[in-house]
Amino acid sequence: MKQIVEFLMNSDQMDIGLAVVDSEARILWLNTTMNTWYSVTPEEEFPAHSAIQAIVGQVLQDKKNYPGVLVQEKLDGKVRSMIAYVYPQLKGECFVLMADIQDFQQYVQIQCEKERRETIGHMAAGTANIILNPLAVIKGTLQLLEKSSKDHVSVLQFAASPPHQKMTGYFKLLDEQIQTIDKALQRFLLFGKPFEWKFAPVSVLSFMQEWVPDIQVQALEKTVRFALEYPERNGFVFGHPKLLRAALQEIIDNALDASPPGSVLTLRINITDNHIHIIVRDQGAGIPKDLQSRIILPFITSKPDAIGFGLSFSHAMIAKMGGSLNFESSEVGTNVIVQLPTFTGTT
Repeated sequence: MKQIVEFLMNSDQMDIGLAVVDSEARILWLNTTMNTWYSVTPEEEFPAHSAIQAIVGQVLQDKKNYPGVLVQEKLDGKVRSMIAYVYPQLKGECFVLMADIQDFQQYVQIQCEKERRETIGHMAAGTANIILNPLAVIKGTLQLLEKSSKDHVSVLQFAASPPHQKMTGYFKLLDEQIQTIDKALQRFLLFGKPFEWKFAPVSVLSFMQEWVPDIQVQALEKTVRFALEYPERNGFVFGHPKLLRAALQEIIDNALDASPPGSVLTLRINITDNHIHIIVRDQGAGIPKDLQSRIILPFITSKPDAIGFGLSFSHAMIAKMGGSLNFESSEVGTNVIVQLPTFTGTT
C-alpha cells in the first residue's frame, strides 16, 4: 500500500492530481501533476482565484465530503474541464483529488455525435426508400399521360396548339420537380444506407473535366462569374466518383446560393505528394458566427427555406474517403476547404 501511495504522490505519468491540505487550507503535500497544474508547493495555498481553493474552503467549513464536483479551471492559459473530490480527514485536514476530464468529455461528445448521425442516417434511408417507390409510379404515370396527349394529335398540331403548348410546360415543370425530389432522396440513401462502395483511384483532372461544365452552367444561370484554378499536375483520390461529386456539388450549391449577382465564385485545386485540396470560395455574407462550429451538423442552417442537410452530407461523404472538411468565413465571403489524401499506391 505504501508503494502505491508513493507512486500516486510522485509519479508524473498520470493525469490525476493529489494533495493534502491542513485546517488552514495550506498544502501539506501534493503530487507532481498537481504541482504542474497549479504551480504551488507545500506550505502554500492553491491560487485564490481557483475553483479548487473555493471547494477546499467550503469543505473545511462544512466538514463534509464534496465528491465529484465538476469545475472549470484556467491552467496554463487554457480552460480545462476538471472533476474534484475533496474529503475531510482527521486533524482537520482535507484530501484532494483532481482529474482532467477534457479528453473524456470530447470522447463522449464524439460518441454522441456518431450515434446521432447513425440514427439520422437510418431514418433518412428508411424515409427515402418509402418515398422512392410511389415517386417512381408518379413519374411513370406522368410520362404515360404526356405520351397519351401527344398520341391523340399530330406533332404539328400539338406544337402549334396553345393548350398543348401549355400542357408541355406543365409536364416539364412536373418532371423537373420530380427530379429534384429524386435527387434529394438519393442523397438521403447515400448518407444513411450502408452501401459497400468499391473504391478505386480517381483522376482529379479527369473528374474536374467532367464536372466543371455543369458548374459553369449553374453559375451562368445565377449571373455569378466562375473562376477555375487548375492544379499544376494531376493527382489521384482513392474513393468513388459518385460520392465525390455528390459531396462537392452540395458545397458548390451552397456557395452559389450565398453569391450575390456579379460576384465571383472560385474553385481552386492544389495537389501535393500527400494531400489534394479542393477550395471553394464565394463572396457572400459569410456563415453566422454562432453557426460556424455547428454548420456540418445535420439540420443546422441559416436559410429559412432549407433543411440544413447538405454540408453534413458532404462532410460524411468526404470522411468516407479519408478526408476532412473545414471552413474559413467572414462577412466578405467563405472558404470551404476539402482535404483528401493523395493516392500513391496500387489496388
